[in-house]
Amino acid sequence: MRDVRVLLRIGLLAAITAALSFVRIPLPFSPVPVTGQTLGTMLAGLVLGPRDGALSQLVYLLLGLVGIPIFGGMGGAAVLFGPTGGYLVGMVIGAWVLGVLSEAREGLLPQLGSCIAGGLVVVYGVGAWQLGRVMGIDFRAALVIGVLPYVPGDIVKALAAVSIASRVRAHT
Repeated sequence: MRDVRVLLRIGLLAAITAALSFVRIPLPFSPVPVTGQTLGTMLAGLVLGPRDGALSQLVYLLLGLVGIPIFGGMGGAAVLFGPTGGYLVGMVIGAWVLGVLSEAREGLLPQLGSCIAGGLVVVYGVGAWQLGRVMGIDFRAALVIGVLPYVPGDIVKALAAVSIASRVRAHT
């Protein structure tokens, strides 16, 4: 029975991430929109742990890769190889890192630190690297247009993720 519940949680966090991708605000100066996906990644790592959190984000990634329009209304391999694809790949790695970091820490500030380290630094790093490569700009320029504008909102998402995850873990 435990295995079925684990699979359901993995699928649920993949679905939550997909739903959050439709919270999408384009910015005129960047090909990277503001989305809710990073909240899904942070929740996956916090609630499911490293392995299952990463699996949930991998399921999300694979569903979009086969063409289901869950990357903010788009899908397919072209999205993964485009300017925003690195952020999507980074979500899998970020959920794993976040899960590893959060397992060893309790409390608001350590959990928040885990979200920022795994859920943001990893996702942003992989995303900015690909953004720069695809757009032909250096990493610093990619950070300016693909990371800095998103940090304040993602810190708010990290606070929300820690709050939600603590309530979910208390009931599971």
